[in-house]
Amino acid sequence: MRISLNHLRRYCPALPASPVEVRNLMDDVGLEVKRMEDEGDDPAVVLEFLANRGDHRCYAGVAREIAARLKGKLLLPPVLPLTAGESPVRLRIESELCLLYTATLIEAGPEGGTLPDEVLHPLIAAEMQSVSPWVDATNIANLELGQPTHVFDADAIVGGITVRLSRQGERAWLLFQPAPITLDEGILVIADDEKILGIAGVIGCEDSKATAGSRRLLLESAAFDPVAVRKGSRRLRVSTEASARFERGGDPSLPLVGAGRVAHLLETWAGAHHRGVGVAGDWRDPERTIALRPDRVSAYFHRPFSATEIAERLAGYGFTTSGGPEELSVRVPPGRLWDVHNREDLYEELARNAGYDELPLALPAVAMGVQESPWERTKKRVEEVLLGLGFYEVMTNGFYSRQLAENLGIAEGHPLWDHVETANALDRSFSLLKNNGLAQAVEAAADNLRFGVDEIKMYEWTRTFHRNPAAANSVNDERELLWLIATGPSRDPSWADKPRPVDVWYLKGIVEDLGTELRIPFEVTHPDPEAPLHSVLHPYRQGTIRLDGRRVGIFGELDPTVARAFGIKKARPYYFEIEADALRHEPSPVSFSLPPLRPPSVRMLAFTLGGRVEAGEVAGCLRKNGPDWLRKVSIVDLFEHEENGEPVRTVTFALEYRNDLSEHSIEEMNAVSEGLVRAVESELGERGVRLR
Repeated sequence: MRISLNHLRRYCPALPASPVEVRNLMDDVGLEVKRMEDEGDDPAVVLEFLANRGDHRCYAGVAREIAARLKGKLLLPPVLPLTAGESPVRLRIESELCLLYTATLIEAGPEGGTLPDEVLHPLIAAEMQSVSPWVDATNIANLELGQPTHVFDADAIVGGITVRLSRQGERAWLLFQPAPITLDEGILVIADDEKILGIAGVIGCEDSKATAGSRRLLLESAAFDPVAVRKGSRRLRVSTEASARFERGGDPSLPLVGAGRVAHLLETWAGAHHRGVGVAGDWRDPERTIALRPDRVSAYFHRPFSATEIAERLAGYGFTTSGGPEELSVRVPPGRLWDVHNREDLYEELARNAGYDELPLALPAVAMGVQESPWERTKKRVEEVLLGLGFYEVMTNGFYSRQLAENLGIAEGHPLWDHVETANALDRSFSLLKNNGLAQAVEAAADNLRFGVDEIKMYEWTRTFHRNPAAANSVNDERELLWLIATGPSRDPSWADKPRPVDVWYLKGIVEDLGTELRIPFEVTHPDPEAPLHSVLHPYRQGTIRLDGRRVGIFGELDPTVARAFGIKKARPYYFEIEADALRHEPSPVSFSLPPLRPPSVRMLAFTLGGRVEAGEVAGCLRKNGPDWLRKVSIVDLFEHEENGEPVRTVTFALEYRNDLSEHSIEEMNAVSEGLVRAVESELGERGVRLR
């Protein structure tokens, strides 16, 4: 949110004159300044707000935080006092997700009118477009007081207004959309007797909007459940100033105040008049109270806090207190019911008001520490490898939606089709216990790509859940794993070399790095069609991770069809996962043997490979058919060229023969090498492998 410091000073006269001092003060009281724009005569700041502090998303909320710290006055804009009476239209609430709903009839004056620039100042500072006096007034009230309101054309409303959940197959023509859309069932909506007028707390509709020519306006001002607004916004993929405010928790005591501010603006500047106010809903302030003991507050902060000081500091934020010096009863104001629940929340208010720099540093008393477990040490070593490669840790939910699973392109009968499903899930976006890590990994990559982040390296330690009635909990087995996903350059660019993009060989290198670090003999083999993730990775750009012959992981490029299902068009994400149990494997013993008196004898063999033959298959054939004194087979060179216009690969293998006491002659080693050539051509010749 972009706010003008000149306009903020109207609410908090004690605001420092220097923009730099204002920024430092905002940072200190917990208002995150994303950007400072100290240019011209109207300096501004762009603020980033916490997800649970809806009260901050307005001038009054920001001013309250600063005034409380400075012990200054909080000044609010003039509001027309509105009193509920006979409603201008029938109102009915059919869902408990609407706490309070008000409707005020406003008649436009015959001469019309516009709001002056002085009144539009917060709108201009927020870089919001002026639309009409009616819409501008609602946007200003939201920016000033934090109460979203909406105006309907009263003559477009048929019958009464009902706040209810959407029904199967209902359609709504959302503002700024080219045509009506079909809504999911269960979205909180505002409707008349014939149509949907708006999505509660999110956005209105085209066929009921107020225009510059509207003469009778119905002003909506309400309080909605934050979760219901967030669900509606996410399902429709529509985010507005109203939804950003409501989904963080609106103040249920503000609807008539917000409507009064809109009415005051329109009556003062646009020649309008309000003609009646209706209220529906039975919300009452629960008068939540929290007990605070000054001696415990003092012990917590390691400095004395008296009951009087506590009451004075909390009063700046709207809290009221009663009680004596031994214990206080603190009443939570309606606007803070969503985020203040216990005494620790009040401790945070006191700390921000006093200033963290003013509180003494103290370490809590602790007992003897506990040594890291072997698994904790293993995880740390794995993370050191990944962090060194530029990966960062993320955390995903244990649940996801059926749609996310279906994006993988799997059908019924596929190993990943079956899920443990929650009964009567409140949000269908989290109805399935995840049975794989790839879906959320790709979703996270897609989200970053949409925001223009094209260098992605993420990893997560997580668990997947697999239905099994025979399990100990009679529901499912759990599988602990490590996954990572990457796209973009494989390393930071340098002046000397342009880095290669992440590819399947890069992931193979990570397998080798982990194996070397943990001294675990991981083996990378050809793709395994039996692996559950085999079908969602590129069929020719994937590999299988094995340990002692058992499949413990998989890696490869995401199949292009799956990438498109997640909205990924140009990038090529590469995915890797390995079972945590494989990383717990007993490390190979460290041993040392004296080097031989004579170095090994080496023979080089170069084979031209067919298109589908891996170099590892040739190496395995050489090892299998060699004598026990064939010490090692290594791949030492790759030559890519063309024959008859077709691309081919020639790979050179080094054969090391142990010959400590010269017991094997040159002729014998040459004969063995020739026999190995015949063995390779016999087993793999039909697939295009031949000696070059």
